[in-house]
Amino acid sequence: MTEEERAPREQDEPVGRVQRRAARALAEAEERKRRAEPPDARTYALAQVISRGVFGLCSGEKVIGRDRVPREGPLLIVANHLSYLEPPLLAAIIPRRITFLAGHELYETPWLAPILRAMGALPVRRGGMRDLEALRAAVALLKQGEAVALFPEGRISLEPGLERAKPGLSLLAQRSGAQILPIGISGTDRLDRIAPFLTARWRQPRVRVQIGRPFTPDFGTARPDHQAVADDVMARIAALLPARYRGEYGRKSRGSWVVGRE
Repeated sequence: MTEEERAPREQDEPVGRVQRRAARALAEAEERKRRAEPPDARTYALAQVISRGVFGLCSGEKVIGRDRVPREGPLLIVANHLSYLEPPLLAAIIPRRITFLAGHELYETPWLAPILRAMGALPVRRGGMRDLEALRAAVALLKQGEAVALFPEGRISLEPGLERAKPGLSLLAQRSGAQILPIGISGTDRLDRIAPFLTARWRQPRVRVQIGRPFTPDFGTARPDHQAVADDVMARIAALLPARYRGEYGRKSRGSWVVGRE
């Protein structure tokens, strides 16, 4: 092998190792999903301590309503999604173990896969709740009394305002009987680079997390309208957010979606 042929292979080897580690993390997550396993308690506790330390030191987030979080029992945690920071932020502030549902493709991002692995996230394939295996795993975890977190918009918002919710969260709540805990997060959209994140504590407005009241949706006696239930949940999240973050759920043209302060 010539020097010219050897050099590219040597340069590609570290990238190949990182990609193989990401693939292993995804394979392990898929196996946990099949067995409906929550995150390992010790590993999650360590990830939680690190998250609390990093956010406490850098962002100095303001949390309102922490006492509203049920300490036990099945709980479906739903929040708006502005950046990659929301999952570790929720892990830092919620005083119980959470299983996050994460997009399958995120495990293909080498730097993100180890974080998802440490937090015990379960991969959801494109199509969201059409991934029946992920749906069954989430329902099983909730029936075990675990807390499961998802972002009803199905992706990071392209704008700070809320996007239309996917109906899957309603189906999860109905099949599991879990309470829903709405959470509104603002300010993380400004922390998309290292420098703003490291100085967020001294900037205004600070990252703000407002936790709503847990509730059980009324599905009625007929076939439930899962989209309507999802819209109601998102309206509750919107009520916890400053006006500029409400998006789809703060427009007067959508009548019943118009929200005020909780």
